[in-house]
Amino acid sequence: MIAGPALTAWLADRDGQSRSLAAVNAFSERWRLQPLMTRLQRALADRPEPTAEGVLDAARAFLDSTDEIGLLMEQLIAASRKDPYFRPPFHSLASEVHAGLVLFNDAELSIALGVSGVERVAAKKADERASGSIAFAGVTQLFRYLKAGGATLSFWEAPPITDSFLASRAGKCRLVDRRRIEDGEEILIDGRYQSFVVEHASSDLLFLQATVHVGAAPLVVEYDGSTHNFVGASSTDEASSRVQMMVSLLRTMERADALPLIEESLASPHFYTRWHVMRELLALDAEAALPALRRMAAADPHPEVRGAARQTLDMFFPDEREEEGAAEQGGVQCRA
Repeated sequence: MIAGPALTAWLADRDGQSRSLAAVNAFSERWRLQPLMTRLQRALADRPEPTAEGVLDAARAFLDSTDEIGLLMEQLIAASRKDPYFRPPFHSLASEVHAGLVLFNDAELSIALGVSGVERVAAKKADERASGSIAFAGVTQLFRYLKAGGATLSFWEAPPITDSFLASRAGKCRLVDRRRIEDGEEILIDGRYQSFVVEHASSDLLFLQATVHVGAAPLVVEYDGSTHNFVGASSTDEASSRVQMMVSLLRTMERADALPLIEESLASPHFYTRWHVMRELLALDAEAALPALRRMAAADPHPEVRGAARQTLDMFFPDEREEEGAAEQGGVQCRA
């Protein structure tokens, strides 16, 4: 990046940088104490049970407060005009089509203010190199379209995503509706089996989006936009994703001393994490991983994980395949 005169001057002005940072911190504190925020936090804290419906009710009350959210945006715009180096104290979101700011986020609920750019929507639709995909996010999402942009949405359904999800039974997604939406319209999507795609828009779409994490499915599942066939899945659980990344890092670093710690991760409630951990254990030390592999082949609650473990035993340890409960033997060499 080549800094212009104004940016160069600001980078050399410690006091100016401090004033910009102070403005960001002051805005963050005012937002934290806004009645809109305190009402939401109180509503979440006062629920008798942590149900998805209760979280959704609290989110809908927040989205109904459009005047207060509008005031927030006016204050952000005023602060940005006053200081070009002011940055909103919110995490940003970005994708091929969408951009936004996260207004609230905790383990149960996140709320974002977003925009879908009409030019980005058109460019994605015009890209003939790929048919695109239809993603089922695995979470409940509530959209409030402040400006619908003359958009037409297609609505899709697929077999529900459950804890016992099987790729072999994912089937196809199917179109259930296609219609134009209007300003102020609310759309509720149960991402465990529902999704939608922006097919066309005549101007930018401005929306509020609440995402309820309570009761989420373990996976985001994607289907091909042309064939509607299952094409892949990924985790909805941030902690599990981090576990997989750290286990892979330890294996890459050849940290055999971390084997006991890695093996503890086989207790993950997510089947895809258990199998990822097992693969890394085998790559790090096949002999040490063999007892856990036997247990997985005999008793893992997910049929695809059990099947993969049995195939691994048959392929690389054909002489060592034992029934559940058999005595563990030492000195076995992996034939991979």
